[in-house]
Amino acid sequence: MNEWAGFFLGILALASVVQCAFLVIAALSLRTTANRVDALCEKFDAEIKPTLEDLRKGAANLRAISESGREQAVRVEAALSNTLANIETTIEGVRAMVAKPLSTITELSALWGGLRSGFEAYRASEPRRRTSPSAPRRSEDSDEHLFIG
Repeated sequence: MNEWAGFFLGILALASVVQCAFLVIAALSLRTTANRVDALCEKFDAEIKPTLEDLRKGAANLRAISESGREQAVRVEAALSNTLANIETTIEGVRAMVAKPLSTITELSALWGGLRSGFEAYRASEPRRRTSPSAPRRSEDSDEHLFIG
């Protein structure tokens, strides 16, 4: 049994050496992988962080532009409401200026209609004289007998 114990003890030692070699290789591999991960993290910090900072600055600029746009919109709205008020005032002034002469024209039209109605009434009340060419004139109809002379 001693021979077999030495044989198994040798296999155990060899297995331990192989296992130790695999562990050394795994540790070295992990070390290179860790170095690569560190390099990747440094590259990320070097390239991405400035980009993120630029994005933050861009967002701040967009926020400022948005606030400026809101202020400009308020100003434009105030200017438009002021302009509309001025236009309404001007329209009312023009209406008043146009309505005044139109009322005068209406009054003149009414006066003309009244005069025309008066002339028509005068003509209607005036006795009509018949002057027909077929009827001979008599001397009594003329006013010549009233004159002395």
